[in-house]
Amino acid sequence: MFKPISLCTADEFTCMKKSTYLFTVFISLTILLLVNNSLAQTSGVEKVCGSTEYFDQMSKADPDFVRNLQTLEDETAKHVGHYLEQRKLRAGQKSSGSAIKTIPVVFHIIHYGGVENISKAQILSSMEVLNEGFRKQNADTVNIPGVFKPLAADSEIEFKLATLDPNGNCTDGIVRIFSALTYGGSNNLKGLNYWPSDQYLNVWVANSPISAGSGNPVAGYAQFPGGNPLTDGIVMAYDYVGTVGNVNVASAGRTIVHEVGHWLNLRHIWGDDSGACTGTDFVNDTPNQGDNNLGSCPTWPKISCNNGPNGEMFSNYMDYTTGTCRLMFSLGQSARMDAALNSSVSGRDNLWSASNLIATGTDPGAISSLCAPVAAFNDQSQLVCEGATLIFKDGSWNGDVASWSWSFPGGTPATSTDSIVSVTYNTAGVYDVTLTATNASGSDTYTANGIITVVPAIGQNGIPYSESFENITFPGSEWTIENEFGNTWEQNTLAAKSGSNSVYINNFSGNPPGTDVFITPSYNLSWSTSHSMTFELAFAIRSTSSTDQLRVYASTTCGQIWNIRYTKAGQNLATAGLVSQAFFPGSNDWATQSVSISSSSYNNKPNVRFKFEYTQNSGNNIFIDDININGTVGIDEAFAESLDMNVYPNPAQAVATVSFNLESSHKVYIDVVDVMGRVVNQITEVELNAGEYQFELPGNLANGLYNVRLFIDGNSVSKKILINN
Repeated sequence: MFKPISLCTADEFTCMKKSTYLFTVFISLTILLLVNNSLAQTSGVEKVCGSTEYFDQMSKADPDFVRNLQTLEDETAKHVGHYLEQRKLRAGQKSSGSAIKTIPVVFHIIHYGGVENISKAQILSSMEVLNEGFRKQNADTVNIPGVFKPLAADSEIEFKLATLDPNGNCTDGIVRIFSALTYGGSNNLKGLNYWPSDQYLNVWVANSPISAGSGNPVAGYAQFPGGNPLTDGIVMAYDYVGTVGNVNVASAGRTIVHEVGHWLNLRHIWGDDSGACTGTDFVNDTPNQGDNNLGSCPTWPKISCNNGPNGEMFSNYMDYTTGTCRLMFSLGQSARMDAALNSSVSGRDNLWSASNLIATGTDPGAISSLCAPVAAFNDQSQLVCEGATLIFKDGSWNGDVASWSWSFPGGTPATSTDSIVSVTYNTAGVYDVTLTATNASGSDTYTANGIITVVPAIGQNGIPYSESFENITFPGSEWTIENEFGNTWEQNTLAAKSGSNSVYINNFSGNPPGTDVFITPSYNLSWSTSHSMTFELAFAIRSTSSTDQLRVYASTTCGQIWNIRYTKAGQNLATAGLVSQAFFPGSNDWATQSVSISSSSYNNKPNVRFKFEYTQNSGNNIFIDDININGTVGIDEAFAESLDMNVYPNPAQAVATVSFNLESSHKVYIDVVDVMGRVVNQITEVELNAGEYQFELPGNLANGLYNVRLFIDGNSVSKKILINN
């Protein structure tokens, strides 16, 4: 972009010198100008780039980055003229030899078994788009406005997927990592898998990444040269990668060309000044421009910032036009990118060296070979009821798989040689899954230990039910947690509504934004209606902008499907208002919360469990205590008298019996419940004809007081029994 303080024209390719003043003010102005990034979303418009916010964050937080950037700008000023002169010499055939610089690339696919686990074909199509863009080989360059065609440059940069990993092992340049960070991850997902950034361009692909600078959803963002090498690279949303598969059609797959431009030190063409005409992209042959052209492809000429008669270079890759309108890098931009590739402070100068191309298998003499596969599948933990059927799909990578060998202990079938398998689990227990993937180059075996938990189809706890976290282990075999990262739910003695224990999350001490879950045991509501659930909550916000949220879900499918039953967020969630120091509730800071479970969806259901899901965003500590579940169990006194139910002997030692009488046929269910309301044994569930019946209680009951419950057609009768062995 030609800046107001320069006197160059668009045709003066070699007039690239900036005054010392310009480079001095660069650092101070950039932080001010780039705050006004155009990442703001417009309803119905494609997501855009988050690189500017990230740049701004780095500039504020990392003095080394600021110093490196200043050095790079000084080097760029000296390099540009030489680069353009060499191009002229090559064009006039006064200089021989190839100027092409090859960059090794690795794609890290961060997925959770969903559409974000994009195919190799989609990645290859992205590489094709990337190379066409940087080599000016896309056929639609004919659509560049005529006045700008002389400025459109073959940037002489190519990209190749690595064929050797950092350890010298065979790779196809694609790594697949299973992680929930695919949803809402930013720089934290980079740590899941990283290859040295002085050897590879790292591209992380996720389902819905957010900008590391603003926290907003983005199509992608890049790290500018000179920053932390451990986070160096590009993050992309899966649907903005390539041209085949699940893609955003409007982007034409060219978002990655835009982001690699940032990675090579290009700014947005409008200078990120929100239309003020005072911004800069530090390139002389890109006309000054008022603002971005988000989601559009203007008609030439589009005049702004007194840049007539030719107007804006909206066909530039560094604008926000639709993908098919992004067609070119200018000669000045190519010079700027070449400067980054030749600078030691940028961290880019080793990438295209002959030794590194050999080390990464991207040199011209490299011979591609079939790599042995890395066995993988969706290893997300599954909690299911007895009788549930699960689908397992091969997700192996690195080399195309020729054959599969699965092992499913506890499942039917127990083994399979298919790539996709349906497995039924009929018996409660915890089970492993193993896959061996094989091709002509080798095989690999992966076992996911204990990922399948099958629970009884009948809930293990009856109602009424109360839990105050005094006499249980949390988390444990019944109470489970799911934690993305950082602090999570834990049992504590810091505060309680009743007794001395509760569960809480320490948000105050450095807990990053994220979602934390705990899941309750299962409850048998087979013989009850009109259910109610309450719990005690204590929570404080740290600022009025807090968006923390608590949701409670219910499931009648052992957690396969969850339905939301309660939600509160922000200040509505707070029971103690705004607290700036670490929050620990007093007796007046607790509030009773009600969860709606009275509908027919939960009446007479044999297995109901609940999920508490808390999403943290600048909130304070949160505490939960005293979870209570109640319901109405019908009883007809005359019917109960006719049953003549007895439990004897009482107290009992080795053997006890429950007896009753039926005057007609009924479906009967009998269980034994401890004093905490937990179902410790199901004696029977059977259809019985009229007559007298006796059933023995289990002989392994521990000493204590129990309720023996008899359920018949929605009616319930219970008798207490003391076991005293």
